[in-house]
Amino acid sequence: MKKVLHVLDIVFFLLILLVGILFISKLLERKESTIKLKPYLDHAAEYDVLFTGNSHMINDVFPMELWEKYGIAAYNIAGNGNTIPVSYWTLRISFDYALPKLIVLDINDIVLNDKVSGHSSNVHTAMDAYPLTPTKIQAIQDLMNLPGVEDFDGNELRDIRWEYLFTLGKYHSRWSELSPLDFDYTLNQEKGGHHSINVADARDYDVIDYAQDESGYGFEYLRMMIELCREQGVEMLLVNLPYPASESQQMGANLVGYIAEEYEINYINFVDLDQVVDYEVDMFDVDSHLNPSGAKKVTDYLGKYIRDHYDLPDRRNDPAYAHWYEDKQTYLDIKKNYLLQESLENVLMLLHDTDIDCCIRIAKDSAVYDSDKLYTLMQNIPREHIYEEDAFAKWSSELFPLGVFDDACITGESYLLCLHHGEDTEMMEFLGELEEGTYWAGENWALQVPKDGALAIEHNGQLHYLSSEPVDVVIELMDAKTGEWLGERTFTLE
Repeated sequence: MKKVLHVLDIVFFLLILLVGILFISKLLERKESTIKLKPYLDHAAEYDVLFTGNSHMINDVFPMELWEKYGIAAYNIAGNGNTIPVSYWTLRISFDYALPKLIVLDINDIVLNDKVSGHSSNVHTAMDAYPLTPTKIQAIQDLMNLPGVEDFDGNELRDIRWEYLFTLGKYHSRWSELSPLDFDYTLNQEKGGHHSINVADARDYDVIDYAQDESGYGFEYLRMMIELCREQGVEMLLVNLPYPASESQQMGANLVGYIAEEYEINYINFVDLDQVVDYEVDMFDVDSHLNPSGAKKVTDYLGKYIRDHYDLPDRRNDPAYAHWYEDKQTYLDIKKNYLLQESLENVLMLLHDTDIDCCIRIAKDSAVYDSDKLYTLMQNIPREHIYEEDAFAKWSSELFPLGVFDDACITGESYLLCLHHGEDTEMMEFLGELEEGTYWAGENWALQVPKDGALAIEHNGQLHYLSSEPVDVVIELMDAKTGEWLGERTFTLE
């Protein structure tokens, strides 16, 4: 009997030790992977569509916009620096949890002949959140099996494979780095997407129509991914998301077109579709990622394309997805907070959003009228999205909808724009000073000039007066659905 009790004590001790090790391991892990992927892993069976790829996909596709407009239940599992081989393995791991109806893969960087990027930490972000399973072990063994391949820190990948399977070996020295965020962090609330806020001057590029020869791991694992989806009965859509692509990048993307034809799957090469985004205002950086204005255009295009080409359910009236309305409100609150930007360019860019109404007043002889960038950002706010499967023409002035604003830029008179997003976008433009009266009445708010002569926004009987300070731009923000006044932003330009 004593011997049995002794054995039980040992087993109990080992269990406590194992639980402690697992707890410490999770505590010391960097939280990027958990923040990104835990919302997906907790509800994997809910998602009909998975978006995968690298940072282009993260920044360029917003699943919550797809659900609101098209009822598409999607999650963006893409990861920064993910190569095509890494995307293949994260997809295989995800299939252990649930099979979606459609996979959308961005083929960016398919020409890279590496299984993983030089930033080996990217693989941790892509993999750490997934529990240790036979598929994950197989993934690490495959991705890290090439002799002599090192990361940017000089570590040979074969020597550090175990760190991806037992993360305590990687993070055991993080005790001094622990912060409150390691104990209390917010999971991704954008269904895996991410708003990267900036307006950059993108470099120009010429579209080419020739392709490279097929070689390298990118193309090999692309074929493996297509065949995996076919075996599992999952449809696949390939995309090359828009950016100013180099000649070599376009050659690889053009070859993907031939592979898609071979397998009879759909492929959208956005680099060729110049009317989907406007590189003058839709780029986060010079040569790669989109900002939220560009992402909303791409997301909307994909929503229409998926609706037209794939048989997916509209989940908006599905009782099992009722909690997505709470997720949508959280997402809207995030977007409202993003509007607290110090840069006028960034705020104008973010106003290309059907969830946000606005009233914009520009002062007489404002410096806004002298800026080509601010001109295009103003015209971009109410700009309609282009959905044509062969939209090869460059952006033209016909797509600039603010005619009165053009007049203001010529005359230097004060200008006022009121914009409301309902079933259709409605707007009114005013040139010069306004007299007493009601000039704009949307569904839930109105622009008024009370007897005191000051401009005001009226909502539910309350007046919110526009700033009378001598500034260049005053922007009033309203919730497009409720009319709730969200606040005022003012900007003075030098």
